[in-house]
Amino acid sequence: MRVDYKELMEKLGVGHELAPYETRPWFLYDPEKGISCSAEVRIGPGAEDVELEIQFLHDEEDARYDDDENYGGPEQIMMMRFLPSKEHVWAEKLMYIKGEDYANKIHNWGERGCEFFCSCIGALQMGEMPDIDEMIEQELTDRKGGRGGRRGRVGKKGFKMDQKPVMGMKN
Repeated sequence: MRVDYKELMEKLGVGHELAPYETRPWFLYDPEKGISCSAEVRIGPGAEDVELEIQFLHDEEDARYDDDENYGGPEQIMMMRFLPSKEHVWAEKLMYIKGEDYANKIHNWGERGCEFFCSCIGALQMGEMPDIDEMIEQELTDRKGGRGGRRGRVGKKGFKMDQKPVMGMKN
């Protein structure tokens, strides 16, 4: 994915072009689950990079996580970085989701990473906690066998029909 800066901001769900050091945050707290979800797009100094990040922050007093040895503060869900070329065309450089490197591991990973991020912020804007595992399945899983696509399943090749009876002609 190679796009200009304005198009990159549109793909990331930001309504305007961010200036250096500027951040566009989204945030939601679910008191029943004791989880906060924060997502943000941030621009580095001098506008030399664009980073986006999604984190879950668990309540410290939440007893459900006392037996989890990996529990300890924030849980990074997604980290993605874009860098510009000399022609001011932006391209994706890295993408980690739940600690797994997706860069160059799936087809069209930059575009699909942007779609994943927008799905998450869409859920936050509707007041819902994003279901990360379901979103990974929908947005980032390559279907094998050539019959599945991102937008739905494609059936087998259609059967041949004899056109004459359909058009009211005799054989």
